[in-house]
Order: sequence, then structure tokens, then C-alpha cells
Amino acid sequence: MRGLVCFGVLAACGGGGGGDSAWKPIANPGAIQNAIRIWAFSPANVWLLDGTSTVQRYDGSTWTAMPTPSTNGLSCIYGLSETDVWLCSDDSAWHYDGSTFTSMQTGITGQVSLWASSDTDLWTVGMDANIAHYNGTSWTRTVAGSPNKNSIWGSAPNDIYAVGVFDLQHYDGAMWSEVTNDAFGGDQVWGTSASDVWVMTGDSQVTHYNGAAWTTSDLNITGELSAVWGPAPDDLWAAGSGGAIAHFDGKTWSEATHQPIGAPYLDQLVAVHGTASNDIWIVGHELGQGGSKALVYHGP
Repeated sequence: MRGLVCFGVLAACGGGGGGDSAWKPIANPGAIQNAIRIWAFSPANVWLLDGTSTVQRYDGSTWTAMPTPSTNGLSCIYGLSETDVWLCSDDSAWHYDGSTFTSMQTGITGQVSLWASSDTDLWTVGMDANIAHYNGTSWTRTVAGSPNKNSIWGSAPNDIYAVGVFDLQHYDGAMWSEVTNDAFGGDQVWGTSASDVWVMTGDSQVTHYNGAAWTTSDLNITGELSAVWGPAPDDLWAAGSGGAIAHFDGKTWSEATHQPIGAPYLDQLVAVHGTASNDIWIVGHELGQGGSKALVYHGP
């Protein structure tokens, strides 16, 4: 892996067990204490959300703070292109066209995840049981399953999943219905195609759909995985509690690194994104004395 960015402390990084010397801290891009979402358009155009109304943008060498008009903290991001980006904050969606932000009300609160197939097919979920959809003109809300949704992802407009604390819902283009599997709910749903869908449960298991059936597998790693992204079905990276980072080669999940056992502070990694097999970004935070500091891993 290439490096670890420790936002707030440059002397030492709390994560990266089993090879800390390989992770080199770089200059602080701003006084941020958390990193909750990451989106890479290219190695020279990376967007980071820290829970405030400002976006931290990386150009390959320097971080720059980009203010937005939002009066609430930004909580999710989905990019269709570098000049077609959607953000959310509480009950609002923000569209960026490369120069200007435009806002609209989605009708649901506490938004945490976005997915879009186009600017006329945008979905968002949040704290309640509502799922909101934008058709390019207006937003509509649908009640589906239980409250406290965590993530939404689709392979196509008629193949969309929404996962929450208590359940997993699927949309077939006409209606939402509950998916039955061993995991029930999870922290993130994501996939590479309609026949390769993953639910990261945030515990010692992961659940996978191969287009025909769901299977749940136990993880033989330190920590629990809550976020995943990869460029191909046999090249996935996931991260979670205890600074855990794991790789899937198409057959097996194997541990890449984790926080040193007995470390005084907890590393929690919460989001993964990238552009290619050698350009993966993983973000989160370390809870320590006096507060937290943001963590950003780049690799492998």
C-alpha cells in the first residue's frame, strides 16, 4: 500500500498493524477530525467528506477545501462524472455541474447514501423507512422495510438494493420487497453486477449474491468489515473496525492489515472507493484522547 494520511496528527498513525512503517503520514489538508465518505474520479481528483459542509479535494499532491452552499453537514456522495456529482445533507440533495451547486429537497431526513444510474434516476436513503427517488423533475417517497437505512446500490434502474440495520430490500423496477438471507441487515450493500452483490454486515460475516442465491461466509480476520469497493469481482477491498483492511480474490477474503492488538485507541474505517486495482482509497477515523482524527488510506 502507498500511504496513510493522518489528518490532525503527523507524528504517528494509530492504524496499520503488521507493517506500520509502510504507511507515511502527509500534510494535514485542514482541521478535520473525521472522514466519512470518499469518491475518486481519478488519482488526481478525489473528493472527501468529513461531515461538514466543505468538500476536501485532492489533486494528486495537494488537498484543497471546497465550500458548498449547504447549511448542514454533507453525508453522502455519488459521482456520475467529474462535472456531474450528487451530494446529500440531511434532507437536501446537491448537484454539482463542475462550477455550480443546485439544491433540492428530497423529502427524507438523515440521508446517508446515494445511488444513481443517471440524472433522471437518483435514489437516496436515510434514517426512516422512506426511500426517495428523483426522476429528473421531482422527488417521490416510498416506504420500504424498516427505518435506519445505511446504504443503497443498484446494477440498473430495475435492480436496486437498500440495506439497513434490520433488513435488506430489493427494487425490481416496479416495487420494493424484502430479501431473505442469513444476514438480515448490514452497513453497506454494493456490487459489480446483478450477479455479484455484497452486503457488508459490520460483524464477523459477509453475505454474497451470485445471481441465483445468497450465501453468508465467516471472516477469518481481525476486525469486522463494513465497507467495500473493487474494480472487478475477483479484486475487492473492504475495511471496517479495528483498522481492518481485507482483499477478496474471487474465492477467499484475506487480511491485508489491521490495527495492532492492544492499541490504545480504536480505528474505525467506514468507506472505500477507487478507480483501478492500484488506486483504492479507504477512510475513517481514530477515536482517541481528546477526540478523533481522520484516517485516509491509499493503495495498494
